Amino acid sequence: MSDIKTAITEIEIASCWEAISILRPKLQQEQFVGQIMEMQKEGYTLLYLQENDQTVAIAGYRIYSMLYCGKMLYLDDLSTLENQRGKGYASQLLNHLKDIGLKQNCISLHLDSGPNRTVAHKLYFKENFTITSFHFSKNL
Repeated sequence: MSDIKTAITEIEIASCWEAISILRPKLQQEQFVGQIMEMQKEGYTLLYLQENDQTVAIAGYRIYSMLYCGKMLYLDDLSTLENQRGKGYASQLLNHLKDIGLKQNCISLHLDSGPNRTVAHKLYFKENFTITSFHFSKNL
């Protein structure tokens, strides 16, 4: 398996564009690097995997505490290039995130997933995630 790296530089962040744009199609490529750099100031970390100098999978996360669950690692983004799926990259990233969470004394790993993302849900169930709540939102 490939080494997991943290995207810090503008070049590293930009290399993640293709993989993240599949998951987040409303993002604008011209603003992407700046958005990530701003989010990094808020605690967001972007991980990536490369094969043959191409970023094939990404995971973006942050660590924080909430009253209902204590300290958690929250997975904002997890995406693999469509032609690279089924090779274990997402599972590799999830296992790495689990290790980070344990080292940071997190109690749990959380994520939200759209109801139509059934392929992703199969992966989460395979990785022993459970559905623990509904997530509600309201545009302001």
